[in-house]
Amino acid sequence: MKKIIALVLAVCMLLCFCACGTDKNGPTKNEPVNNQTNNTQTSSEEDTKPKFEVTVTDEDGNAVKGVMVQLCKDTCVPAVTDENGIATFNAEITDEHKLSVMSCPEGYEYTGEAEIYLEDGDTSYKLEITKK
Repeated sequence: MKKIIALVLAVCMLLCFCACGTDKNGPTKNEPVNNQTNNTQTSSEEDTKPKFEVTVTDEDGNAVKGVMVQLCKDTCVPAVTDENGIATFNAEITDEHKLSVMSCPEGYEYTGEAEIYLEDGDTSYKLEITKK
């Protein structure tokens, strides 16, 4: 059963990447910073884009690496937390954005809301997952 779920999640992630794509001007606004970069952009352009960070910790406050989260508005963009438990998106958050947890690393689970509704202007969100 776990293999089937993992396969379904992998297919969903692939579809999300295909749906986001890029246009002739470079990456779309909601592309995750830590998963894809455009080598033609300068660091000053990158610094001016709005950033939205999701920080994932366990119940003891420890950062959790490898959690797949997704940010959705018109399309969904996935990202995976780094060693600091942070997933970063290039996005200016509106009330129309939703955040969800797609998968957790082995030994962890997420039991919170299926969709987390964000508010205009949010720049970060903290999630807690639990050890199994």
